[in-house]
Amino acid sequence: MLYISTIAGLLVIGVLPLCSLAASNVTVTTKNATGFPPCDALIQAGLGNRLLFATDPDYEPRIASWWALNTRLHPWCLFQPQNTAEVSTSMNALLGAGDGAGDWHIAVRAGGHNTGRTNNVDNGVTIDLGNMNRTTYDSQSNLASIGPGSKWKDVYAELHKHGVLVPGGRDGGVGVGGFLLGGGLTYYVGREAFACDSVKNFEIVLTNGTVVNANKDENSDLWMALKGGGSNFGIVTRYDMEALPDKELAYGIRIMSADYSSDLVDAIVHFTDNYQGFDSDALVAYLSHNTSIIASDVIMAAIHVNTEGVQNTTGFTKLNQIPSLVPDETLSVSLAQAAEGSQLPSRSWNAGATLTFKNDKRILNRAVQLHGQYVQDLKNALGADNFVTYVFFQPLPTFLGEISNQKGGNMLGIDLQEHNAIMWTGGVAVKTDQQALAFAQTRLNAMLAELRSFSASLSGGNRLIYLNYADSSQDPLGSYVKKNVDHIKAVAAKYDPKGAFQKRFPGGFKISRVDD
Repeated sequence: MLYISTIAGLLVIGVLPLCSLAASNVTVTTKNATGFPPCDALIQAGLGNRLLFATDPDYEPRIASWWALNTRLHPWCLFQPQNTAEVSTSMNALLGAGDGAGDWHIAVRAGGHNTGRTNNVDNGVTIDLGNMNRTTYDSQSNLASIGPGSKWKDVYAELHKHGVLVPGGRDGGVGVGGFLLGGGLTYYVGREAFACDSVKNFEIVLTNGTVVNANKDENSDLWMALKGGGSNFGIVTRYDMEALPDKELAYGIRIMSADYSSDLVDAIVHFTDNYQGFDSDALVAYLSHNTSIIASDVIMAAIHVNTEGVQNTTGFTKLNQIPSLVPDETLSVSLAQAAEGSQLPSRSWNAGATLTFKNDKRILNRAVQLHGQYVQDLKNALGADNFVTYVFFQPLPTFLGEISNQKGGNMLGIDLQEHNAIMWTGGVAVKTDQQALAFAQTRLNAMLAELRSFSASLSGGNRLIYLNYADSSQDPLGSYVKKNVDHIKAVAAKYDPKGAFQKRFPGGFKISRVDD
């Protein structure tokens, strides 16, 4: 498993409680005034013992827990609630401390893995949900209840004790909160669609401090909007997900020479068009430049998984015909083990962007060419050893929309997709400084623009910009079909009538910024 862990580093509960929690459980504490209005408001609300300041010894180590160096901002204070009641109290305190005059804002962190400035802030308060990380399982309801600050590796490890799992993140270091609100691609997508489709209930603190549940029977409009609608309504404090039996995975990684790129493209196209016939399989193919692993300019790899533990599934026949640079050993591992061994390394400056297009060999081959050019540009400017690139190709066939609809629907609109598609995700990790990151990100966005233009020239464009992989320059919510955009806007206006999450919590993609 050690070798697979190294290579995979390239990748990216109980019965529904229907009662609201009271904020009166908060212990009142005293602390000296700080001069920072939002921090002082939290102290006055009795939450002073939940705050970390730059003068506290635990502050800087917590800042270092954000995954990308470029997201390690320094808020005036970190607020670390222990439960839903404290989140409720903080919401009233912070929004009652004024409208941010003097230019301060509020951020919410769940796992801290996003590369954009969505989960942290310099001027203001970051609500750090990391201590709300409990996972429980109720066998009678078959529901796993998961705290928003949990990491997927810890969720799987706990549920493994009960013989169950939930479809969640493949990288064990990714947090639960943002992943589920953006959709969530998993190894189980062929049978379960997006991870958000398995959420049966959201517990959420609204901007007036009220705690509500959103499910198919209660606040069903909010339940629907939260599945892909991102951070537009309130702070989710618990996710209740339908569990699956914890079967071992048949898990392997095939490493290939870039000389066989056309063969890999053929395998991806074939897998995507025939995915429904082997829906227990999962394929994540990628290109990478990473001299710390292999000295060549670009290598190709494919993570291949069967969620039923079948070692010789026919879904990977074409992939297995491509010569492997190292032995491709398919192992029997639990999802917990796979997630623990599949964590992207941190300590670098990171950027990424995404695009979807028709499942077309010509577009995929062009994507391979553009990545090769991108690597050469960065080698010339930054030096071959100072960066890592990756381009992922993930199948997005139309039948996923049918599964989503059967489970209640979501906001992504795959059910209206006209053709099988590929989700392209490009990213870069720079080891030197932010100046180098700026150069790499500029080239990355130019690569995306050229690929988008090429796709359109072949009538192969696809509207979807996947929220969880999008760059801040992109508009994922605006890429949704109009009826879903209208739904998110209506729900945001209903549950947050003053627009606090649009103005006071500016991080992430906001529905108020999407054109009508």
